[in-house]
Amino acid sequence: MKRTIFALLIAVTLFSGCAKRTFYLKIAPPKNRTEIRSERPDIKHVWVDGRWQWNRKKENYVWIPGHWIKKKEGKIWIHGDWHRTRRGWVWVKSYWK
Repeated sequence: MKRTIFALLIAVTLFSGCAKRTFYLKIAPPKNRTEIRSERPDIKHVWVDGRWQWNRKKENYVWIPGHWIKKKEGKIWIHGDWHRTRRGWVWVKSYWK
């Protein structure tokens, strides 16, 4: 499991481009909230879980509620997540696979 997470972090770092800067946070994100999903608009939608996002101006986490997005044909939605590294906490973005 640790190898998978490490490999994922390396892949995200390599494919994020040179202009993109990775931010490491010393403060752990709060536990995720339990959300009640609204009714699915139709079968062509997938749920995106709510998440904690770091607000640089306020220097704290803010909750981004979950929502429905349209599926991309032949793709699977991979949910993002916070991962703890030696340098701090880093957000690994959601993406279509």
